[in-house]
Amino acid sequence: MTPERAKGAAAPWIAVLIATFGMQVAISIAGQALPVAAPLVTSEAGLAPETVGYLVSAMHAGTVLYLLVGGPVIPRFGAVRVLQAGAAAAAIALLLSASGLVPALFLGAFLLGLGNGPTAPAGTRVLARAVPPRHRTLVFSVKQAGAPLGGFVAGLLLPPVALALGWEAALLLAAAMVCVAPPLVQRLRPALDADRNPALRIGPRALLARRNVVSPFAALASHTALLPLCALSVSLGAVQGCLLAFTVSFLVTAHGFPLGEAGLVFAALQVGGFLGRFVLAWLADRTRAPILVVLAMLAVAAAAVLAFALLAGTAPLATIVLVALLMGSCGLGWQGIVLAEFARLAPPERLSDATSGVVLLAFASYVFAPLLFAALVARTGSWSLPVILVAAQAALATLLLAPRLLREARADPIAARD
Repeated sequence: MTPERAKGAAAPWIAVLIATFGMQVAISIAGQALPVAAPLVTSEAGLAPETVGYLVSAMHAGTVLYLLVGGPVIPRFGAVRVLQAGAAAAAIALLLSASGLVPALFLGAFLLGLGNGPTAPAGTRVLARAVPPRHRTLVFSVKQAGAPLGGFVAGLLLPPVALALGWEAALLLAAAMVCVAPPLVQRLRPALDADRNPALRIGPRALLARRNVVSPFAALASHTALLPLCALSVSLGAVQGCLLAFTVSFLVTAHGFPLGEAGLVFAALQVGGFLGRFVLAWLADRTRAPILVVLAMLAVAAAAVLAFALLAGTAPLATIVLVALLMGSCGLGWQGIVLAEFARLAPPERLSDATSGVVLLAFASYVFAPLLFAALVARTGSWSLPVILVAAQAALATLLLAPRLLREARADPIAARD
């Protein structure tokens, strides 16, 4: 190992966590800006309210594209540089969207997704090298907690700005906030990007090569627990994608909530995700049973989403906020635990590919679940039915995956490995 690489491998894990956490917050603020302002955006653009589902699907399609072919980009330029480039892409996307033109809205959403694409694999790459195994689940969840924290900031801050100054001003404010993060992590780049390979080819032929496209999926077969964990992630991804895309529009359009109150519920959803990533990650480490914890999260998420669908039109705001906290803790708080399990179980040389594979499939569910949700609203006129179906698929996935995941948990106790 060269001195430069040794220095990169020895980067203090606290500094690594701070850097990846900050970038996660910035990208999340950008990604949630459109869904939070969606009722105003779609109204002024002359679009149906459920169109937010198509915008969110376009955003996640951009992420899927990056995860599908962007594998060589991180080792070529380094994780920090790619995260910085993602933040820059997100800021540009928000500027495009603020034009108000319908094609620009969809192009901006797609570019937002591209900017978000490197967040999980790049963060996993640097954290897996730096974090001691005994802290891994908690640290991965802390890093992923940047996503709901960014969503909380977006849900609490952007609706008042949109109401006072226009939704365009809210998107511009989000773009300005995203631009703060890349310079803050620049000083860490020499250590964190020391393992980059400037000679690696990343032209169209290399990115679209069959081996590169297939490798994220092939890596999921490198351990028997990865595929069922991936299936669980797909189900939770559908829950997360629909909650983030439609919570505000569901409350405003179907139940007449003022935008400010709907934004408060959205912020509570994100607070639940933020706190859940800490508490449930601590529980996973404490019990040394992360697979069981994340399986329980899927079951609770199913029950909480069903309660949200049934109570949104009749219950007091305080009750809806509490339900949103529960939905967020289990429906948004799962990624850190799953990524930590992938870091533990996947062979080191397959980790980046395996992480890309699970995130790719989860984001594929982010694409298709909001599309189906929007299509159901357009076809039936009901907003409650799709929410109930989101809960139903989570409950069904729990029943189908529980036997396999329980066997994996018994066959692979962490105490025997760490």
